[in-house]
Amino acid sequence: MGGGAKASTTDAAPAATGPERPLRPSPGWAMGAAIVGALLVAAVVAVGALIAVPPSVANLASSTSDGVAAEPLGADAGAAVVVPAGWIVVRESEEEILVRTPDAALEARVRAASVPAEEALAAAVPGIADEIGAAPGAERRETLAAGTFAVHVDVDPSVTVAAVAESAEARESVVIEARIRDDVDPARYRAALAQLLDGVRP
Repeated sequence: MGGGAKASTTDAAPAATGPERPLRPSPGWAMGAAIVGALLVAAVVAVGALIAVPPSVANLASSTSDGVAAEPLGADAGAAVVVPAGWIVVRESEEEILVRTPDAALEARVRAASVPAEEALAAAVPGIADEIGAAPGAERRETLAAGTFAVHVDVDPSVTVAAVAESAEARESVVIEARIRDDVDPARYRAALAQLLDGVRP
């Protein structure tokens, strides 16, 4: 009866591994994600700026007239114009400036011409009439408050082209192409246009 003792058959307990640690992104990956996010935000802001550019940004390359200093027109500064006070002035070239009222309802291109006023007007009107698809009205001639000669025509109720010279016989003139915004009454800006014409120094 000498049966031997049975060997223990119990399984060994697994080794303790401790609590699981959450995976963490590497510093390099986090920095890359931050850069991508910043670029996306910058792209959204840029697109928004292109869609809606405020007037203050549009006028960054412009100046505001003081109503006293004359803007020269031409390399030799033979002609000039005193733009009404408060108007925005944008220099397009030596011979041409773009001006607009503070509310941007009236905008006008003012440039020097080396021909008499009536000839300058005759050269400017057809192109504008074709552009807007309108038939020009009758030409009107007058002596402005400044003593200069002006000939002008309404191409459309909101579009007026004028030429100003020292006299009807003068060999040089200044051409003004004025446009009034469609959503305003043109009659409200006739006085402003007359003030601009009076400021021309051919």
